[in-house]
This record gives sequence, structure tokens and C-alpha cells, in this order.
Amino acid sequence: MGQTERLQIMRDWLKTTPELSLEQLMDRFTVSRDTARRDLIRMEEEGDVIRVKNGAIRSRVNLTARYEDRIVSEDKLWAAREAAKLVQANERILFDASTTVAAMIQFLPNVPITAVTNSLDIAEQLGQREEVELYVTGGKFDPHHRSLYGLRTAEDILDYQVDKVFIGACGLTGEGLFAENLEEAVVKKAMVRSAGEVVVLAAEEKFSRRFLHRVCPLGKIDRLITKHVPKSFEALIAETETSLLRDDEKPPA
Repeated sequence: MGQTERLQIMRDWLKTTPELSLEQLMDRFTVSRDTARRDLIRMEEEGDVIRVKNGAIRSRVNLTARYEDRIVSEDKLWAAREAAKLVQANERILFDASTTVAAMIQFLPNVPITAVTNSLDIAEQLGQREEVELYVTGGKFDPHHRSLYGLRTAEDILDYQVDKVFIGACGLTGEGLFAENLEEAVVKKAMVRSAGEVVVLAAEEKFSRRFLHRVCPLGKIDRLITKHVPKSFEALIAETETSLLRDDEKPPA
């Protein structure tokens, strides 16, 4: 793959994430650290990013796609489809506000469940299904992500005890699951505390992405669903009790 193609893929990533790491680029494109660094230098010259230690951050706000215009990749659709297979009749399920988790809803089996969510898009889809008993959290409205967030949201979530929570990953490292900002981290932490089983859905580009706010250690994730796992991450998962579901591993019948 040439530099021009790599740069276009990186620009597409920047529509939905504020930063890129050298490790992420090295794993995704199978290139050396020097090649990844040269790609970021080129993007900085073109005004797309500002280089920082071990990576770069988005420099132009208008690169961010509107939430409703974001394209759900094949990797995310695969994870969403596999995650939906884990939902059983009469379970209490908590759905995180993420594009990957939202994509799950179209694949859910037609069985009765009790659903809790802070996502208006997910609530709108579930509200059309007669077999679903739906609860929506309170909180401050985020018009960009069409979700509710903040301390009030976290407090509401802690009042529920659910069988499973499905969370979309913002960043995953050997240290655990990360969120892009404090408000999002507080809500996701409450979700982890409220659930009997924590299921995380991750696209390949989320690996080795580390933010300021950690949601939980890697070992707190009961099941990780991702189509592709970077080789550098496989050993880290093996050191935990986290169950890994990837393209060559399907849930038992």
C-alpha cells in the first residue's frame, strides 16, 4: 500500500477520532516506525494534523463527520452482528451510545428483553419493537452524539442492575478501556459497575489508542468482540480472563 492510500485511510479515521498513534499506524499498515512518522509529517504539512509525542491529533474541526453521517465500517458491522447473537430472551441489557452498538439493534433476535440506554438513536430503534421494555436515562443532551451524558446519567445507570452491557471502545491498550473525555468515562464506568457481564465491541483502529481517562482495566472486560486483533495485542489479552471473539471464532451454538 502506497503513502497516498494510507493517508486517505488516516483522514477517514480522523473523521471519527481526535488522534492517531504511531503504534496504531504500524499495526494497521504493517510499516516501520519511521514510515509511520513520515506519513504523519506529510499530513501535518497538509494541515490535517498536529504532531505530538508518539502520534498526532486532529487539527481541523471540519474533518469531524456528523454523527448521523458516520459510515459504519464492515468491521463494526461484523462486531455488531456477532454481539447481537449474545442477547438472550428475558435478559436485562444496557446499550452504550456508540455507532457500533447502535448497529447491533438491527440484528437483535425477536425475543423479549428489558433495555436501558443513554442513546436517543438506540432508544428510537428499540421503541419500535413491541417485545422490548425500554428505559432511557436522564442527563445532559449531547447533540453531536445524540446521547445523554454526565453525572446525572451515571447516577441513573447505577440504579439499574443488568445482565449484560454492550460498550463501544474508544481506545484499548494493555492498561484497559479508555474514553475520550471525563463525562464519557464517568458514564461508561457506571455501566461497567451495573452489569453482570461486560461486552466490548472494538474496530481494529481502536487498539493501542490511549486517552487520559481510563474506564476499566482490561481484565474487567468479560468479552471482547473484534473482527481483527493486532498481533501485539493478542498476548495482552491472553494474560487476562477476557474471552476474545474474532472472525475465526464464533460463539457456540
